[in-house]
Amino acid sequence: MSYLVLARKYRPQRFADLVGQDHVARTLTNAILGNRVHHAFLFTGARGVGKTSAARILAKALCCEKGPTPEPCGVCEQCLEIAGGRSVDVVEIDAASNTKVEETKSVLEGVRYAPARARCKVYIIDEVHMLSSHSFNALLKTLEEPPPHVVFVFATTEVHKIPVTILSRCQRFDFKLISTARLTEHLAGVLAKEKLGADEEAVRVIARQATGSVRDGLSLLDQVIAYVGDGQLSRAVVADVLGVADRRLLVELAGHILARDAGATLRTLARAADGGVDLGQLSRVFLGFLRDLEIVSRVKDAEDLLDVTPDELREVEALVARGAPGVYSVLFERWARLVDEASKSQTPRLLVEMAAVELCAAEPLLPIGDLLDRLDELEARLAGAGPAPRAGGSAGGAPARPSPSSFAAAAGPRAWATPASSSAGPVSPSPAAAPASPPPPVAAAAREPLGVGASPAEIWLAVLARFATKPVLGSRLAYASVTAFENGALTLAFPDKYTADAVDKSQKELEEAVSSVVGQPTKVVLVTAAASVPTILKSEASVDRDAAAADKKSREVEARQHPIIQKAQDVFGASLKEVKTP
Repeated sequence: MSYLVLARKYRPQRFADLVGQDHVARTLTNAILGNRVHHAFLFTGARGVGKTSAARILAKALCCEKGPTPEPCGVCEQCLEIAGGRSVDVVEIDAASNTKVEETKSVLEGVRYAPARARCKVYIIDEVHMLSSHSFNALLKTLEEPPPHVVFVFATTEVHKIPVTILSRCQRFDFKLISTARLTEHLAGVLAKEKLGADEEAVRVIARQATGSVRDGLSLLDQVIAYVGDGQLSRAVVADVLGVADRRLLVELAGHILARDAGATLRTLARAADGGVDLGQLSRVFLGFLRDLEIVSRVKDAEDLLDVTPDELREVEALVARGAPGVYSVLFERWARLVDEASKSQTPRLLVEMAAVELCAAEPLLPIGDLLDRLDELEARLAGAGPAPRAGGSAGGAPARPSPSSFAAAAGPRAWATPASSSAGPVSPSPAAAPASPPPPVAAAAREPLGVGASPAEIWLAVLARFATKPVLGSRLAYASVTAFENGALTLAFPDKYTADAVDKSQKELEEAVSSVVGQPTKVVLVTAAASVPTILKSEASVDRDAAAADKKSREVEARQHPIIQKAQDVFGASLKEVKTP
């Protein structure tokens, strides 16, 4: 006698035997009890979740000699014939191999005839989405108004390929994927019936690998049983036979990455690859593990959101406690790119290893609000005043977060070019101040009003000194050239509209600073002008460009006049076409 695989041996024979499809079983049971059985059903869902089995159970329930009944006896002649696939009144058709319209019409020819032995005729069409458009058209009329003794049951994994005209004539049942916990329980029951021992973690590994499919889970269980024989199923053996990533491997890998130990990470991956683990499968499973880390780091009591046991949840929580807040979303995003790229690569191991090294150097992604808080705190410290709280910051004027040591001390503006007639000299950089130290001397002097009699250059340099502690706005003002100062208005020209618009957002603050320096209300006008527009005071960026251009020209002249260059031209009879300078 040939061996009967577990997927066939433990195929559901009653609605109550359907694993994880209680909503389907209850609806069909009530429909039979209430004599409200539809003439066409559509069962859709992933592979191996019970669609065809449910169709056969429904056929037995309708044709059983004791029925119609939601609990077919399973021993009468009709039940035995349907279970064995021998019933002349229950026709099973594989649409994948019968796609032509002629084949569909030949099947529909028998619809008008009464059942030979059973109470009704049941047509089960598996993979119905494979029918051609002509076959669907031939089915339409019969499906809309079938004879009273006919019931159609369609099964498909790709319901989106079925025409709407067919869908509207059927009762649709969506079969769910089975949770890992429910599938683990079912597989453990099968092992108990087979009188085989297994660790709970070993069964859970098989259930996870089945990804919600009962049939896949039973097939994998068959494979592992064939390997161990009458021995005990252990977690290590199952992972070795199936070539899957053990959860211990995921925890170890995540631990090395959070410790920033690239060497240990690469050795762990090498050991996994040498042990036969599929790195593509490992990368996909590890992506899900990183998702678990991110959820636990952000959600309190997240057990209901994870497919883990209490012990595994504690492992995840321990790993989360070791990492910095915000780092797990960065790890997930970078590893997700690897999963996508590795599936298309001929050398997935190289990509996996380099992606793992990159994760070891990943930095947390900080919210922009936190960065602005730190910048405001730094500006307040450099100004010698207490930190000004931002909206939503902590009370009492204290900063929302301590100032990080990574922030460099901000310096004041560099020297600006002034006309020869101006007595104002260049402004030297302002050194960084300690939290409790007084303001830098230059900034303190710049706070004294200069009066309307001061030159535009002196006024503008004094204004810039006031923004020495605000590097963002100060860096944008470095592109401003003073083009006019008359009738109580200071005109600033910027080389592009983007910079002018950025400064325009702080125009009120800028006007207050200019008015304070001048000693009377002064308006600031922002314009966009070309470099050729006459200016009273050039911008720092313009001065730098002019200095760079002059230096480049000097280098070119020096190169052309160099004796060796001139001698080379004489020897080769050539001329110097271009001089490139760094």
